[in-house]
Amino acid sequence: MRGTLPCQAGYGSCAISGSPSCPAGGGSTNGRTVGYYQSWNVRDRLCNKVSPNQLNTTGYTHLFYSFASIDPVTFNIAPAHADDDAMMREFTALSSSGQLQTWIAIGGFDFSDPGQPTHTTWSDLCSTKERRAAFISSVRAYMDKYGFQGVDLDWEYPGAPERGGRKLADTRNLAALVREMRAAYGTAYGISLTLAPDYWYLRWFDAKAMEPYVDFFGFMAYDLHGSWDADVKALGKLVRGQADIREIANNTVPLWFDGLNPAKINFGLAMYGRGYTLADPSCNSLLCPFAGPSKPAPCTGFSGVMSLQEIQQLIQKQGIIPTYLPDSMMKQITWDDQWIGYDDYETFAAKKAWADSRCFRGTMVWSIDFQVVGSGGSVFILQSCLFPTSSSPPPQIPSPPNLSHESSLTPPPTAQPTK
Repeated sequence: MRGTLPCQAGYGSCAISGSPSCPAGGGSTNGRTVGYYQSWNVRDRLCNKVSPNQLNTTGYTHLFYSFASIDPVTFNIAPAHADDDAMMREFTALSSSGQLQTWIAIGGFDFSDPGQPTHTTWSDLCSTKERRAAFISSVRAYMDKYGFQGVDLDWEYPGAPERGGRKLADTRNLAALVREMRAAYGTAYGISLTLAPDYWYLRWFDAKAMEPYVDFFGFMAYDLHGSWDADVKALGKLVRGQADIREIANNTVPLWFDGLNPAKINFGLAMYGRGYTLADPSCNSLLCPFAGPSKPAPCTGFSGVMSLQEIQQLIQKQGIIPTYLPDSMMKQITWDDQWIGYDDYETFAAKKAWADSRCFRGTMVWSIDFQVVGSGGSVFILQSCLFPTSSSPPPQIPSPPNLSHESSLTPPPTAQPTK
């Protein structure tokens, strides 16, 4: 009887789901390019601040203003900060030429942190039809007020109790919210939703149920590792890349098992690196022990993270020679007792080619404000990869790596991802 009955009634068949296949480097990911904008950068960043009117938007199809908040009592959307009102109007003015769309992103990682008054707000909001209706109506009014053309739901993460979630209840209720949003908005506004980068959190998303109602999903193919791994017994204090293609490949498997259409998914690219302070400076590569996060960079000012612009400035200032890690499709730099793993124009090209081979129809970048203010220099290099033209030489794409890399399903502790 094996092969004729479901593996478990109501939970799918025993069929093996393969990954979608398209030509590597075929360009399918050029269909959409989404750039998130960290609005708080102009307030909190120590240098390299970028206001909306300083953004270089060449080649982007969508820009997402990050983030709006939600009132935990009324469940209406609300500005996260007092200075957002003027900045949102400056931001939406970028779409006046008709070359790109400007959307509002709601939530974010910090929004659901333990101790925050909004810790359970997403779950509370989705739990009743009346609360969902209040939210949907308020978002429509908000988009009309500021001139946004769509909304991105960034719930990190439904179902996860440590993130204010209620397991399967959130799974059902989030799908209901998205369905009701589309029914209310019709085609007047766009709707997107971010998907978690690993199975531990992805398991509570019923992406297939939401697929008919979203314009697209964003797959966060970054923040897989950081200094928070020290609290995970199965991982320990060993250097790992935050965007290693071997883990990313494994983490996309649930998407295909769920039968998602890759044409509706944008592949995430990180315009920043994550790093560590090494326990032994003479051991300075992947899987070497670390003592803690890397030291704060001069502009971002947070331990364990460095923007691509800061990385490029550091390389130039100290004469550091980056090392390309072909199996991981990422780069590393080391100096003194510091290690940073990151992506740049070369690894973006490699990862886009890999994402092309899985038929992804777009990319999303976190975040556009991590580039140089205005145009020229390294921004031109990044753009020539993300937005190739007929005059741009094709990037050198490394051979596909060996993807037989064990991916941990161990629950990550509360961390502080960039997004």
